[in-house]
Amino acid sequence: MDAPWTMALATVAERLNGSRIEWMLLGSAATALHGAAIVPGDIDIAIRAADDVARAATVLPTPELAEPSSAVVQDATASPSLWFSTTTQPTLQFGDAGERWTFGRWIVGSVKVELAHIDAPAVATLMIETRAPLVWHERETLTCHGQPIPTVPIEVQLATMISRRQDARIDATITAIDPTQLNLPLLHRAIADKQSEFPNMTVPDSLQHLLSRSRHGR
Repeated sequence: MDAPWTMALATVAERLNGSRIEWMLLGSAATALHGAAIVPGDIDIAIRAADDVARAATVLPTPELAEPSSAVVQDATASPSLWFSTTTQPTLQFGDAGERWTFGRWIVGSVKVELAHIDAPAVATLMIETRAPLVWHERETLTCHGQPIPTVPIEVQLATMISRRQDARIDATITAIDPTQLNLPLLHRAIADKQSEFPNMTVPDSLQHLLSRSRHGR
């Protein structure tokens, strides 16, 4: 597994782990690390403490840049997709009281790496990916090039995929993992909590029979 994204992930993991920054791999890279036949377009990482996003800039390849003008900072806030971390401005903050982001973006090797801490009080009691603190207690540790990778649980990721109607990705995930090893109570919880945000989401047939096992005994 020597793809550019795995080499970048191992580099980031070594530096974050070495600095004792608490983090968790999310998104397509987490799914791919489970063995799903997908190629991540970037690496998405959640950071548990907002201040640690800035601290990550001291160990990741953060370029220097002259002091930005207020116009540049305003532009970055309006279009965060065009912004990258620098030593002058290692993080970008945006959002509102309902969902406040502390965000950083780097290029590691040739791969885009995004780190974020998200404060979202409305979902604090939900088991959902990215924004809710409860998922941190369910992390699993995978490995990449010898580096431990704290990763969002696949059960919670499946709920995200359902909400986004990513049926092909769900099928690729189920093919890659051992379905008998799924934590079905966690999967039920993750789906129910995601449905509170997306009440019209429909569980595909490929997962229905797995969920029915927990109702009738494994």
